[in-house]
Amino acid sequence: MTRKKPKQNRVYIKIVSIFLVLTILAIFIVIHFAVSKVTIKIYANLANKTDSVLVEMLPETSPDITAQSFLGKIMTVEFETEISSPSTIKNVTSDRAGGYVTIYNNYSKSQALVATTRLQTPDNKLYRIQENVTVPAGSNVEVWAEADETGDEFVVDITSFIIPGLWSGLHELIYAEAKEGMSLTSIPKHVVTQEDIDATKQKLTLQAETEALNLINASLSEKLAIDKSRLFLKFTNLDSTALDSISEETYLKQAVTAYGLIFSEEDLSSRAQEKFINEMTSQEKIVKFLPSDFSYNILEINTQTNKAVLDVSLTAVISTNEKMDQVDKDQLVGKKQADVEAYLQTIGVGQSEIKFFPVWLRQVPKTKDHIIIE
Repeated sequence: MTRKKPKQNRVYIKIVSIFLVLTILAIFIVIHFAVSKVTIKIYANLANKTDSVLVEMLPETSPDITAQSFLGKIMTVEFETEISSPSTIKNVTSDRAGGYVTIYNNYSKSQALVATTRLQTPDNKLYRIQENVTVPAGSNVEVWAEADETGDEFVVDITSFIIPGLWSGLHELIYAEAKEGMSLTSIPKHVVTQEDIDATKQKLTLQAETEALNLINASLSEKLAIDKSRLFLKFTNLDSTALDSISEETYLKQAVTAYGLIFSEEDLSSRAQEKFINEMTSQEKIVKFLPSDFSYNILEINTQTNKAVLDVSLTAVISTNEKMDQVDKDQLVGKKQADVEAYLQTIGVGQSEIKFFPVWLRQVPKTKDHIIIE
């Protein structure tokens, strides 16, 4: 009996060893499936984002200040301003026959002739010169003349003219000739175009801005002085040259009401940044604002309430992780690292980092809860 004990012990030891191995293996498998995971870290993309927000300026005494508004003051001045600029020279086809005529003076004295002086043909057709001229004694001058009336009958070939406004004794000494006749031709004239009107308005606006700033800043300290970015102008037309009129100058006169806004630019920037952040998407995060790209203009002024609305443009450096929401975990299950990287590239992920746990893990777990996207 005593000889059989070692054999029994060996069997017992073998059974225990197998049990321990199986237990350890089971524990390992359980741990493997319980803690195995893959972490995919998608690095954010940095980009500049420019956007505009509306911010309301309230009177300094307003009790209704909010996170979306700031306090300020409106100053008002009124004045009139006018300006003129050269009109465009265009070739205009006249509805009256015209042409260049040569006026001869064979008298002993020079002869002055005003614009609209009449010229008369032998068959009594009347034409008028278009500018003032003086014809020296014993000489001649050339000037443009047009028919006194419209009509094809004023289109004539070479002809001569008397000047009926002169003493009849001078008709044979001071007279005119049309060596090329009179026709309905295109002649260069100053014509007021829409471009002339627009350019004149632009010049007047710049002039009005300067006048308004001078008037407003004259009553402010140097510290509070404003520039044109805080200026809002309203115009009322008083007089202007009509479109398509024949005029050497394009003239414009307007009444101006100018509003100057007095406020802290720091307050405006702060409120605008808050609103900018509130309007961002959940995937966007602010890195920093770019002060050099901060600008604003006045959209509206309410003189009854002394409120104003400003359109503020801001540029910020933001980080975005919008690609996180595009990762489909079903496409990752069971894949090796190289396959995961290839998939991420197909959805536009630029830079990423993939970590398997435990370290010996070589494939993405089949349980989607063990796939972590950061």
